[in-house]
This record gives sequence, structure tokens and C-alpha cells, in this order.
Amino acid sequence: MSYCLVDDTAALLTYTDGDNITKSVKFVGAMPIDVEVNNINKEHFFSSGNAPLNHFAPGSITAVSCIGNFRQIASNPSTELPCTYILDNALITDNRITAEYDSLYSDNSGDMDFTVSYISTENIIRAFRNGEIIYKDVRKAPITFKVDCIKDSCPDGYLKCESDNYPGYCCISCSELKSTIANITASVRNK
Repeated sequence: MSYCLVDDTAALLTYTDGDNITKSVKFVGAMPIDVEVNNINKEHFFSSGNAPLNHFAPGSITAVSCIGNFRQIASNPSTELPCTYILDNALITDNRITAEYDSLYSDNSGDMDFTVSYISTENIIRAFRNGEIIYKDVRKAPITFKVDCIKDSCPDGYLKCESDNYPGYCCISCSELKSTIANITASVRNK
């Protein structure tokens, strides 16, 4: 989804992950930006076929597919089988896939690429400008985010203050500042 207009000078992306850790990233320059959050629920791994299959996924496995072939060289003559031969004999237990396939022959070979789908425990957040990735981060799911569009140097609801750090200013939340002032005022009145 697109955020901010061409005449905005910057965008402030603020996101919170499943561990309740919040991070903010400011993008300056050409607007708009696109931001998306997706599950990380697929991975690829390669097997040459010369050892039993033993793979752990980051979450509970829901499906496995493969492309490529497996060759049993020690057979006379050598036998070439599709990698699905291995999957037909595989055992999937939660986040682990194992398969014994004539592993007595150490000279088996193959060129097999497996794709494992699993229940996501992580999200990836990505920001794009003109279709190119300008930022990405992987965090514990779920990730929630908001984008504030900046016409000057700070978004609405923030106060601009000078700073010795780049870019020479910082943005302070007006609501946080108001709360801090109210707490100090109450503290002084109670003395």
C-alpha cells in the first residue's frame, strides 16, 4: 500500500513486532513509499543425495515439494529417480523432515532443490520506493506498523528540536512532552 504524497519531504515508518519492540525509520526524499508485511513461511534447501535427508524448519511443516533428480550410482546399472521418490519415503514430524533412501550407498548423487512451507513465526517488513526495496527487517510475528507523512521535517503531532546528531534536529512527540510536563507540574504542586 502507498503512503505519503509527492510533496511530502519524508516518511516516518514506525513498527512493533511480536516481542513488543518498537522501531522507527525515517525515509527522506522522493515520495510516495510502499510498505508491506508478509509471513516468512517458505524456505529452500539443496540436497546432493549422498546422505540421508534431515532438515529442520523454523516452524511446523505444512508442505514439502522438490525439483531435481536422485541417482543411485552403486546400483547396477545406476538408477535415476525423481526427487519425489525421497518425499514418498519421508517422515515429517512437526518442524523436521527426514528420509532414508538407500543411504548405504555413499556414492549416491543428485541435484535436488526442496521447498518447505511452514507455519510462520516471523514476519518481514519491507519498504519500497518506485518498486525498489529501500528497507527490510525480519522480526517475530506479528508486525504492526504506521506511516507518518512529513511535509516539513517532523510529522504532525511532533515538535522539531535542534540536535547535534544527524540530520541536525530531532522530533519529539507532543503527546509525550505534554504528559511529561503534566507529571512535572503535578510533582511540583505536591511539594
